[in-house]
Amino acid sequence: MDPIELSIVEPKGISRRQEPFELGVPLGKGVLTDSTLDNLSLASHCREIPFQHAPIAYWPDGSIRWLKLTFITDIAANESLKLRLRQQESGTIQKAKGLKLEDSGDGWLIETATGCFQISKKELAWHYSPSCESNDGSPIQHLIRLTNSQSLECTPETETGWRITEQGPLKATLSTEGFWMCQGLKLARFYCDLTFYHDSPLADLKVGIHNPRRARHPGGLWDLGDEGSITFGSLWLEILDTEAEKSQLIVEPGREPIKPGSEECALLYQDSSGGKNWDSLNHVDASGAVSTQFCGYRVTLNDRTEAHGKRACPLAMLNSENRSVQAAMPDFWQNFPSALAVQNTRIKLSLFPEEGFHRHELQGGERKTQTLKLRYDDDVETFTGTFSPIRPVLSAAHYEQSSAFHWFKARSPRDGLDDLIKEGLDGNSNFFAKREIIDEYGWRNFGDIFADHETLYQPESEPPLISHYNNQYDPIYGFARQYAKSGDPRWFELMDDLALHVTDIDIYHTNDDRAEYNQGLFWHTDHYLPTHSATHRTFSKHNDTSSTPGQTGGGPAAEHCYTTGLLYHFLMTGNRDSGTAVLELAQWMVNMHEGTGGLLEQVLAIKKQELPKLTSLLRHQRPSPHRYPFTRGTGNYLNALLDAHILEPSKDWLLQAEKVLAATFHPADCIGQRNLLDVETGWHYLILLTSLGRYILIKGESGAYDETYKYALASFRHYTRWMLDNEQPFLTNPEQLEFANHTWVAQDIRKAMLMYQACVLDPAYERDYRLRAHEWFHYVVGTLSNGREKHFSRILIILLQNYGPHQVHNIQLTAQALETGGLESRMNRTPELSFPALAIRIASRLIKGILAFRPSRERAWLNTRLER
Repeated sequence: MDPIELSIVEPKGISRRQEPFELGVPLGKGVLTDSTLDNLSLASHCREIPFQHAPIAYWPDGSIRWLKLTFITDIAANESLKLRLRQQESGTIQKAKGLKLEDSGDGWLIETATGCFQISKKELAWHYSPSCESNDGSPIQHLIRLTNSQSLECTPETETGWRITEQGPLKATLSTEGFWMCQGLKLARFYCDLTFYHDSPLADLKVGIHNPRRARHPGGLWDLGDEGSITFGSLWLEILDTEAEKSQLIVEPGREPIKPGSEECALLYQDSSGGKNWDSLNHVDASGAVSTQFCGYRVTLNDRTEAHGKRACPLAMLNSENRSVQAAMPDFWQNFPSALAVQNTRIKLSLFPEEGFHRHELQGGERKTQTLKLRYDDDVETFTGTFSPIRPVLSAAHYEQSSAFHWFKARSPRDGLDDLIKEGLDGNSNFFAKREIIDEYGWRNFGDIFADHETLYQPESEPPLISHYNNQYDPIYGFARQYAKSGDPRWFELMDDLALHVTDIDIYHTNDDRAEYNQGLFWHTDHYLPTHSATHRTFSKHNDTSSTPGQTGGGPAAEHCYTTGLLYHFLMTGNRDSGTAVLELAQWMVNMHEGTGGLLEQVLAIKKQELPKLTSLLRHQRPSPHRYPFTRGTGNYLNALLDAHILEPSKDWLLQAEKVLAATFHPADCIGQRNLLDVETGWHYLILLTSLGRYILIKGESGAYDETYKYALASFRHYTRWMLDNEQPFLTNPEQLEFANHTWVAQDIRKAMLMYQACVLDPAYERDYRLRAHEWFHYVVGTLSNGREKHFSRILIILLQNYGPHQVHNIQLTAQALETGGLESRMNRTPELSFPALAIRIASRLIKGILAFRPSRERAWLNTRLER
């Protein structure tokens, strides 16, 4: 393989010592296999750097598609570092020194180059000593604790005990999960990851709290105070070193530390974001009252106010003559309320503090994950880098050469679309500035995007309504592409923050509600209406109407499922939560469309889907022969299956995608009967057609140009040729639109990008496609550039999601990849639905339901619909 260059730049003036780095590296098909992994080396200026690696995705031929790379190195302040990953003779490779991990029966012993850790398998606790061989003194103790809403301490009961979830010579992660028990009852789930590094004094702790109960959501409304919510008092990590001689609290890097006396407690409490809109209605509780009490943070010393400020980035330290421990919370102020206390021999890091005026509420199926950083030395300067993380950057050329993204061009002339997208970083209303408008901070909100386009029809005198974006049109994916293309760390920050938010807050983490809701993604909040106390869950009891006529409630639905960004977040970072979310969302879509097998469920599906078609046949009408609707919901279903296939190519995800495809498209469809030009209901087909194009590319990666591939290609051509003759910009006839704004102009970019794709996939009409693509592309860019809505979230994100095909003109597909085997002519008869075919569908559903019939399952299914 050709050497792969990684670049690390230190821009913050902080010397980084023994800093762990981790990233996902894409590899071209056939470049690297499991058998040749051990021949890799990583070097900087001829200096070998120990590292560890783990494949996280594979190409269809079994070669490695993405490789997670972990290494530890130093970098001086304001310096840059170039590293090269390459293959060489195995005998010349420097192997990483081994991190030792030993099972002692009831616990684990982890020995690193900088210390020794002991973990009891059944407790949320561990100990640290500078050496495993030293018996002098007491170890530093770490305990995770929770109190309920009455301030009674709960007991953790682990289900699995601490177990190894990642192990290598440089890094090991142990994980556990279970329930917090309070007064004999389960209050909430917990999950923890504890990560150690061999050549670094750092340790990472990821702590999560989860309410697995379903929300009751009466009337499809999801406000705080729901019966399925839980409340609790506080969640914290306590660090105790009985031998500590000194302690200190640094509120912000560069400030003088606060050093409490032996009888004093220094407490830092962050009550709000410290921004100008710190008391925003974004922070209401179940009663509708704003929960923030004052702007920013306060520091007290034995209840005496010592300092106050806006946004704290604190470090705490205990040290003695022969050991030290430092602790930090990287997103301390962003995830308020939070607290950090230092007292003599003790540090208390409160993820959910008791100091706040209100108890903490977790909605049904909601969770929150936060990360703490620990460092077992007294190097304060290096540890301040916790608040300014840096990442290794791969060149855009490498992403292109390794086919990491479809339709990706590393170097291309800057155009008007690039200028529009740059608004997201540098415009007056960029994505970071949007956070300040409604104070999109606090543990439930941080990472999400203010849906400022929803304020378009508000009077200027009103404050902007609170509206959340919830990953509509997959900004995570758009941010990932732009980061790969530019290397600008701001795109990575936006991607990472949003992915962490979505996987915790926007996904309904329960298995106890309806199958079509469980593990699903909540909609963006309701159009042109404030979310009130529904938080990120779309429908509020405080709105007596909805943007959808006749609808005042609902839940997760197929039209709002976006997985590709989470896929790339996992591939680019190795974050397991994002990879798991992709698979869970894909399964949710399967359950929603195919059912989980119960008889009552299948009978209801027959009533909703097959009986209307039977009625049409009896009236001598011609219902659609296809099983799946021609909507973005089906497009999202197909896309989620493709994402799951990339993660699990040995499973049946691609086979299910092909079943969906065959029951949605036909190369001889009578497209005029599908009402695609009825804009308000028909435009969704553009998302579905884009998913079909993606299937063609992914299927082609395996070289499997079978009948299903040809069927898909012929169908794609059938529809794109129809677009040539029939489509025009949405605002050509604005009277047919309920809200005729520039969001529709942005949506036209989908048409242009489909035309650019068709240039490659249907070369017989390339000239016509390219002319139409250019026409629509320049219309979109020109109209938006001269309009006043170009900075809105939804417009920018639509452009980000569809970016790329306009820059790629030189894809050369083989003749075999472009051959349809004459399907267009052999299948030129318009498909029709017959009585026998419909009878077979109904019978199949009934047989599936009967075979899966279980009285307990039917009762459970019925109860989720009859209960409030």
